[in-house]
Amino acid sequence: MRKAWQIFSRDLMRLLRNPVAVAVTIGVAIIPSLYAWFNILANWDPYENTSTVPIAVTIEDKGADIKDLGFINAGDMIHDQLAENTQLGWTFIDDENEAVEGVKAGKYYAAFVVPSDFTQDLADVLDGNTDKAHIAYYVNEKANAVAPKVTDTGSTTIDDQISNQFVEVVGKTVAEKLQGATGTAASELDGARDTAAGDLAGASGQLIELADGIDAAQGTIGSARDTVASARQTLSEVGERAGGLGDGLADTLDTLAGTRTKATGLAAQLGSALSTGASTIDSVSSTANYNIGLIAGDVGWATGRLDAAIAQVRALDGATTNVQGGLQRVRDWTVSVGGNDYAAQVTSSIDASLDVTAELSASQQAALDQLQQVSDGLKQTTGNVQGLSDSVSAAISQATSGLAGLQKDLSSTTMPQLNEALDGFSNTGGKLVGTASSLPAMLSQADSALSELDGILAQCSTTLDSTSGSVRDAAGKLDGIGEDVSAVESAENFAGIKDVLGLDAQSVGEFLGSPAELEDMPVYPVDNYGSGVTPFYTNLALWVGGFVLVAIYKLEVDREGIGDFKAWEGFFGRWLLLNLIGQVQAIICCVGDICLGIQCTSPAAFVFAGMVESFVYVFLIYALSVAFKHIGKALGVLLVVLQIPGASGLYPIQMQPGFFQALNPWLPFTYGINAMREAIAGFYGNYYAQNLLVLLVYLIPALLIGVTARKHLLNINSLFDRKLGDTDMMITERTGMKGHFRLATIVKAIMDSDTYRETFLARAAGFELVYPVLVRRGFLALIVVPLMLLVLMFVTEAKFTMLMLWIISLVVICTFLIVVEYLHERVAQKTDLSNMGKDGLYAMLDDELRNEFLAFAPIDKMRLDKDVRASEDADGTGNAVAGADAGKTVAMGQHAARHWNQKGGDE
Repeated sequence: MRKAWQIFSRDLMRLLRNPVAVAVTIGVAIIPSLYAWFNILANWDPYENTSTVPIAVTIEDKGADIKDLGFINAGDMIHDQLAENTQLGWTFIDDENEAVEGVKAGKYYAAFVVPSDFTQDLADVLDGNTDKAHIAYYVNEKANAVAPKVTDTGSTTIDDQISNQFVEVVGKTVAEKLQGATGTAASELDGARDTAAGDLAGASGQLIELADGIDAAQGTIGSARDTVASARQTLSEVGERAGGLGDGLADTLDTLAGTRTKATGLAAQLGSALSTGASTIDSVSSTANYNIGLIAGDVGWATGRLDAAIAQVRALDGATTNVQGGLQRVRDWTVSVGGNDYAAQVTSSIDASLDVTAELSASQQAALDQLQQVSDGLKQTTGNVQGLSDSVSAAISQATSGLAGLQKDLSSTTMPQLNEALDGFSNTGGKLVGTASSLPAMLSQADSALSELDGILAQCSTTLDSTSGSVRDAAGKLDGIGEDVSAVESAENFAGIKDVLGLDAQSVGEFLGSPAELEDMPVYPVDNYGSGVTPFYTNLALWVGGFVLVAIYKLEVDREGIGDFKAWEGFFGRWLLLNLIGQVQAIICCVGDICLGIQCTSPAAFVFAGMVESFVYVFLIYALSVAFKHIGKALGVLLVVLQIPGASGLYPIQMQPGFFQALNPWLPFTYGINAMREAIAGFYGNYYAQNLLVLLVYLIPALLIGVTARKHLLNINSLFDRKLGDTDMMITERTGMKGHFRLATIVKAIMDSDTYRETFLARAAGFELVYPVLVRRGFLALIVVPLMLLVLMFVTEAKFTMLMLWIISLVVICTFLIVVEYLHERVAQKTDLSNMGKDGLYAMLDDELRNEFLAFAPIDKMRLDKDVRASEDADGTGNAVAGADAGKTVAMGQHAARHWNQKGGDE
């Protein structure tokens, strides 16, 4: 590196001793920064100046009368809102044609036209018409690329203001109507609460009374069951007596029949037996009346007991009906004040109780019908028995009263009358016997009815127990509801309802017009747009600065004051000077950015990032330019062209096409911009150091290109310099290094000059024959292929793909022509090599060995040059040395030849 530092010192002194060169160097250090500064200032905050962007507004709206809202003119609302809005330069024009013509002429960037029926179209939505109202929006996209995006924000502003204003007016009106409808609700709410609490308390008391009534009915049912049991016992006794009654009546009838027979047979003896007959009749009358009295008493007693049971059942049925009515009234009241789970549970319980009481009432009514039938039968039996008693008494009385005149009219009157009376008594007795015989069945039926009644009363008792519990539970739930109603006023929701009823209509309208407010919470905030684009424009300026360096200063190093030096030493010697100027560029640019007032959380980190970026960019551009000359400079331009859209300096990389998204991680700008963003807006983790380290990795390929690949590109660079210099129009720089041949080629020429010459000349002759054809075909392809791809680019949808193919075709065809021309040039150079003498070949081999980069062989001790060999031959000692050197040379030549043969031939 000593030679490199000597070159750097010499070049620096040359600049400092020349005032003009110093002035140019200062300009080179400052001018790239102007590119960054002007763009940063121009983009400092462009959206603050949108108020001067002229936008035409024509409002033709006539307004409309809207139900419940009155007359509204949305156009006037838009006018008032835009007059206060300073986001854009709103210009109000009466004529629509004038506004549209102004947009076409470029006087206005856009125009908004509000039609005459705009308000009516808005109001139609209240009638169920969902068709949207329309505003005509004219925009001149030719006038400017960014202006349509700015005017689009204006259209959004108008749309938002229309929506907000219309919703606000409608919301305000609805709120006023709501307040009018509920104006007394708040004052009546307390009274309604008290009334509801009182009603609930009253209903609970009624349910308690109903439960008490049900408990009392339980006692009545118990008494009724006891009465039924007693009635069944009485009926059993009556049944037993009814059997004896029938037998007694039968015996009596038999006696009457016998008496009649005797009376008939002994009519003649009646007179003598009159006293005996009267006694017998009296005895029979007493016995019959006694038996009939017993029957009548028993039947009457049974009828009384049965009527008492019927009265008990009727009272029970009345109590059941009262219970059913009370339950129905409680249920109706619960439904009227319902709305919660307690009311639903009470209603369900009462419905179940009503179903049970309905079944109980139906069963009681059926039992009453059966008992009434039995009672009616017993009463009819009592009437029959009473009639029988009356008949017997009348007959006996008649018989007794007729005894006195029996003697007188025995033959003509008494006997027929007696027979008639006996016949009547016999008929009546027959009926009485029939009645007595049917009495057990009737009593059995009455006993069955009483048994069924007892079962029904038992079921009623169970049901009333359940009903009493349900009613008491319902009363407890109603008490709980009453407590909830009493406490509802202090509840948070109740307070919220009263607050809503007291809302201001204007506040409601404003809330509906804008129900949400966005809270801006920036992360790593940037003060202005200029600070945001500073990393991009600064990186671009540093790249341009590096490109200016390779365009202004020579890349090839002369040997004046230095002597011989290796190619890599010359590379680093000139790079040290360019890097120094590049660092000055970076410091000036970054410090100037800070002086402009950009946001910068760490100025030192910002300047350091700029210096690292300049270090990498200058090295990369210099390496490309030294290795590829004009092609390298073109590659430098191509890289900056790709990095402008591909490094996400202005827009998020996700907004770019997929090609640039894939390219983004491979571009130096990506990491340079990210590092500066960290220094400007704030650091996150180790992102700052990470980006700078990745940026330094680009030095590795740059070093390989500038030092290693350069040697192998000398021939093609010489070709370009010579061909471009022949035009006398393009600036070229002669390469400081000599033409390059591979060591194997030189050794092959030294070892077997004649054979090498013959073989090469034969190959060269064949290439010269095809060379013109290759050139013609290359130029033809250079015209036809890009033209075809250009046509396809206009007729297919894949325009970007066609564009890439068009560029690639140009590169491939141009590369083909360059390779053909390079081979043609190399043929001429190797022709000269084949005609060169051995002394010249040895000198060329010596130069190649000495210019090796990082050579490990003892090159300096090898004696291949002509002067050394000649001096050794002159003093007589050189033969051995020469022989040894010759042996070394032969060995090297043989090794190189083997190497050449393994590679498959010469260049």
